Amino acid sequence: MTGAGFAPCYDGLVSRDATSRLTALVERGELDPSTIVGARAKGDALAIEVDGGLALRWRIAVVRSVMLAPPDGDAVRELYGELVDRYRDDPAALAILKSIGDEIRRLEATGALPSAMVARSDRRKKH
Repeated sequence: MTGAGFAPCYDGLVSRDATSRLTALVERGELDPSTIVGARAKGDALAIEVDGGLALRWRIAVVRSVMLAPPDGDAVRELYGELVDRYRDDPAALAILKSIGDEIRRLEATGALPSAMVARSDRRKKH
């Protein structure tokens, strides 16, 4: 049942307020990645609640903001690896993420980003 204050979402109903708040954070972060740092906790929580394409946009904006000012040598690769793990079974999302991975490799090759290898465990669900 969709009513006032709720919007259809990936897994049911999500508050329109959560969707509009995440939309505002995403749009602001895409225009000015420096705004992501201060909004990270709120945006991450909203992305879990809202899910879907908007959550992917938020997570990509987070990676791009960290690419501009990595706190350490592993941060970009760790965030990117987490995204690949999260969207492993979503071919459309992986296609979007591939271009970010290509960009990361180009920046590493030029020395603009530290080259890092992050060891990750297999996080796929065991059947």
